[in-house]
Amino acid sequence: NNGESLMLDVKFALKRMARNALAPLLYRYPPFTLAPERLYLFMHTLIETRAIPGAVVEIGCNLGGTAIIARKMLRRLEMDKQYICIDTFDGFIDAQFAVDTARGTPASDRTLFSGNSRVLVGKIMDQHGCDDVTLIEGDVAGVPDADLPERCSVVLLDVDLTEPTLAALQRFWPRLATGGVMLVDDCGEQSSWKARVAYTRFCKAEGLSPAFRYGMGVLVKP
Repeated sequence: NNGESLMLDVKFALKRMARNALAPLLYRYPPFTLAPERLYLFMHTLIETRAIPGAVVEIGCNLGGTAIIARKMLRRLEMDKQYICIDTFDGFIDAQFAVDTARGTPASDRTLFSGNSRVLVGKIMDQHGCDDVTLIEGDVAGVPDADLPERCSVVLLDVDLTEPTLAALQRFWPRLATGGVMLVDDCGEQSSWKARVAYTRFCKAEGLSPAFRYGMGVLVKP
């Protein structure tokens, strides 16, 4: 109802204010949530595709911790690639989340990533010397084509839900360079997130064989 919605708005506004004010202390270290084995796979993929042209794109970056770690590694290995993060910077889209609650995703997870902002993530990036990461705010399903890179070498897709995952696969697969790799997080068989539904649906539509590593769906552009 309207009263509950207003209370949530106030809660997340206060949350954003507190995080912004305390960012230097709260985010002394990169705030990443990607599972360690999946972070390893992402880093390993970046190194293995170093000769593949195109930007590195992270879709669903939360507070930017994974991007900070990856960007610093690219810099240290002298891999001069554009790094782009796409995120709503305020959690899930209601209509998209509702689709997956019908598939079993707990309704209590609706606000897990709410209360962030592009300003806060930019501040965290600056704090860790990664002000050259491009932040694009918006639902990946609706970001204008002109704002997306023409060619990508690696895409890390971590938006958890079926609809935005499928939209991202459809939009970025044609942009992936030959030999490029897409990694789709939350594709474990027991995961409460439904990204695996979108990944397997996309593979079937494109005639691709699904492949899974450490709970991630993997696609390599032939």
